[in-house]
Amino acid sequence: MRTISVKAQKNEYLVVIENDFSNLSNRIGEIFSGKIAVVYDQNTHALFSKEINKQLENFKSCEIVFPAGEESKSLQSFEKLLCFLAENKFTRADAILAVGGGVIGDLCGFVASSYMRGIKYMSCPTTLLSCVDSSIGGKTAVNLPQGKNLVGAFYAPSLVYVSLSSFDSLPKREIECGMGEIVKYAFLDCSITCEDIKKGDREEIVVKSLEIKKKVVETDEFDRGERAKLNLGHTVGHAVESLSAYAYSHGLCVAKGIAKIIEVSQKYYGFSDEKKDEMLALLNCYPFDLDIEFSSERILEKITVDKKAETDAISLVLIKDIANVEVVKLPFDKVKELF
Repeated sequence: MRTISVKAQKNEYLVVIENDFSNLSNRIGEIFSGKIAVVYDQNTHALFSKEINKQLENFKSCEIVFPAGEESKSLQSFEKLLCFLAENKFTRADAILAVGGGVIGDLCGFVASSYMRGIKYMSCPTTLLSCVDSSIGGKTAVNLPQGKNLVGAFYAPSLVYVSLSSFDSLPKREIECGMGEIVKYAFLDCSITCEDIKKGDREEIVVKSLEIKKKVVETDEFDRGERAKLNLGHTVGHAVESLSAYAYSHGLCVAKGIAKIIEVSQKYYGFSDEKKDEMLALLNCYPFDLDIEFSSERILEKITVDKKAETDAISLVLIKDIANVEVVKLPFDKVKELF
């Protein structure tokens, strides 16, 4: 068992990393004694509800299940969960427990920030991606038809409980998805090495990833500067995701995005081919397929089309060296030249 303490502006919370859910009841009992609304998607309900219910035997609880997938991260789901809490007479002394990936976590966090102007929420991230990425930092949101994450709030959880065994049920695509973010952390901080990635010690690599993100979000909780570095690979990665009609996992697209950013960074900073090879070797410590079948022109169109109305520049996270990245605002003409 490992714990990480994260300091948010309004509270300090623990991230608890355990092998299974067997200590969940004790951990919840340390901070909370009210009523709990357990929120699942269809997949996590089938996989974990029996074990979670056993852990909550000494608490008053009820549950609600949403469809699995991005469509549940919507204003309709937001309203449905709010109404569920009201119908079950939840008060500010009660809490939400999210059991799932980023969709359920984001939905529950945003509802918790809004219901009665704020109630506690706790999270059991059940995907590798949500564990190392969205589970800490307090970003919560739902989507609009016009785009992702357009309505939300910064609202920190009261507890994050990671059961490493929950990752055993994940398909290869979902493991790859989480590894894309983990390899990104290796470019931000030398504490994650190529040996760590190849060895695949799940607990060790999760703890190291969370420690890196903890440092960033404690420095810039509300995303006003330093936290933007966490977007390494994401600008290009999101474009590849969209162009592929989401045929690739998010994490794989981030890895593809980092590969492209290495090329762009070499042109911008002028570092040696040896340095470039060192970066690519780190990226290839996990066996990603890094080929991008889309032209630079199509990628550029995707990453600039939504920004032209307001500005003639775009911010990219570039790599000066391993563990040394910076956010650079570049005119569109310069971006086109570099790509």
